[in-house]
Amino acid sequence: MLKNLVLSAAAAGLAAGLVTAALQHVTTTPIILAAEAFEGGGASPGRDHGATVEGFVVATHGHDGASDVWAPANGLERSLYTSLATVVTGIGFALALIAAMVLSSRRIDGWTGLGFGAAGFAAVALAPALGLPPEMPGSAAADLADRQVWWAVAVAATAGGLAALLLTRNVGLRIGGIVLIALPHIVGAPQPAAFASTAPAELAAHFAAASLVVSAVFWAVLGAAAGATHARLSGPG
Repeated sequence: MLKNLVLSAAAAGLAAGLVTAALQHVTTTPIILAAEAFEGGGASPGRDHGATVEGFVVATHGHDGASDVWAPANGLERSLYTSLATVVTGIGFALALIAAMVLSSRRIDGWTGLGFGAAGFAAVALAPALGLPPEMPGSAAADLADRQVWWAVAVAATAGGLAALLLTRNVGLRIGGIVLIALPHIVGAPQPAAFASTAPAELAAHFAAASLVVSAVFWAVLGAAAGATHARLSGPG
C-alpha cells in the first residue's frame, strides 16, 4: 500500500511538473520577466519580489537588503530550478491527493483522481486567489507572515468545506462546509496600505489569468495521473 502510494505520487508529480513547467515557459515566465524589466530588472537586493512556484502556489520572498541574496540566473538555470520546484511540489500534493482518495473509500482511478484534482485546484489555487491573487514582482503587498497565515487558513478551510460538501450526506455538515469555505473571505485577506505596481495593470491581469489556467492544468494532470497510476499499481479490485 505505502509503496504504491509513493510510486503513484512520484509518477504523478513528475508528469504534472513537466507539463506545468512547459506551460510556464511560454505563459507565466515571460510575464514575470517583463514585470521585472518594469521594476528595474532582475532580483536586486533590498526589493520585495513576487516569486512563484508558478501557476499553482504563489508566495512572496521578502529581501532584507543583504547583498548576498542568491537567485537563479535568467534562462536555462531559472527554468531548471522552477521545473524542479514544480515537480517536487507536485509529488507532495500527489501524496496528499492519493491519501485523501484512500480515506474517502472510493474506487481509485483516473476519473476519481481528476475529481480530487479539481477539488485540489479549488482549495489551493482558486479560493485563495479571491483574496490574494497571483502577484508579480513590483506589486504592493501586505506583511509576508500575515499573507502566509491567511493563505494556509484559506486552503485548509476550503479543503475541509469541500470534504463536508462532497463526501458527506449530512445536511448540517454540508451547511457547515459552506460556512467554512466562506469564513476566510468574510474575515478578509491582509492587504497593503496602498495598492501600487511598477508594471501595467494589463500585465498583472494577464499574469493572474495565466497563473490560474496553468494551475488548473497542473491539478488536472496531477489528479488524473495519480488516480490512474495508483489503480494500475494496485491491480484489479
